[in-house]
Amino acid sequence: MQQLYELGKRLRRRYIEETAFLDPTFTPAEVYVRSTNIVRTIESAKCLIAGLFQQKQKGIVPILTTEAESEILYPNYHGCKLLKVLSGHRWAESSALPDIAADLQSIQNALGIAAHQHVDFILIRDDMVARETHGLPCPPVLNTWRDTVEQRAVDMLCHIYEPSKRENLQLCVGPLLHTLLFNIDEKLQGTSSEPNRKLFLYSAHDTTLIPCLMALGIFDMKWPPYAADITLELHQHRQTNESFIKVSYLGQDHLLPGCSGVYCPLQEFKQALSAYSLSSELYQSLCNGTEGATKP
Repeated sequence: MQQLYELGKRLRRRYIEETAFLDPTFTPAEVYVRSTNIVRTIESAKCLIAGLFQQKQKGIVPILTTEAESEILYPNYHGCKLLKVLSGHRWAESSALPDIAADLQSIQNALGIAAHQHVDFILIRDDMVARETHGLPCPPVLNTWRDTVEQRAVDMLCHIYEPSKRENLQLCVGPLLHTLLFNIDEKLQGTSSEPNRKLFLYSAHDTTLIPCLMALGIFDMKWPPYAADITLELHQHRQTNESFIKVSYLGQDHLLPGCSGVYCPLQEFKQALSAYSLSSELYQSLCNGTEGATKP
């Protein structure tokens, strides 16, 4: 959790100490916090808030969650029938791809894992990184397999999400992207029920960040580290009132495909995401069917 606390401190430097954008004391009217209903993401949100506001708050910090069936902060295979149809079988299929299967067999032999035991590179990577992060020993043989484990885990997820097929990313993160765009529009139009809100925090998963990065066109083929963050900032030109979006990942600004600059004009940003953003109504309609997604 230290990594999330440090992320909170980084956000504090940017939004409180350097720019005075946020009040140094947490208030729900200014900051919205949403998490998946899983202990580790809720705890992550708490640690980030602690780093961001240094325990200065007015009352209890509300962290909103929702039921798993309707969750949009991760690819929801249980709540979306079409996503399960399109991608479900690809989980098993990904381990059987020739290059991945050959490497998996070699590492199973090196680790002494029986052939009938279910294991894949995503599971191996999760275990390896968790051990290292918490100071626990790893099998020495993994030292020579580190880069391969990382790359094959990413290869598996790319096969599962199949980003070349638009409907897969739509169903993975389309409703989340739509929500982010909705937040932007509400702020600009002054229609929010919380007019003083300045920051929306979403505590999610690496399997959320990866398809988001794919949809944004900035996935670097590396698994996100602990406490990885994607930040969208809304800026407005003082003279012209033109709106811009700046996207950063791991604290580094990115030029998105389809954008004319790092400060991306809002219409260009919306156009860049239009292929993947899905309203709740369209998402539900697609999920309950068995046909491929169509253009919104």
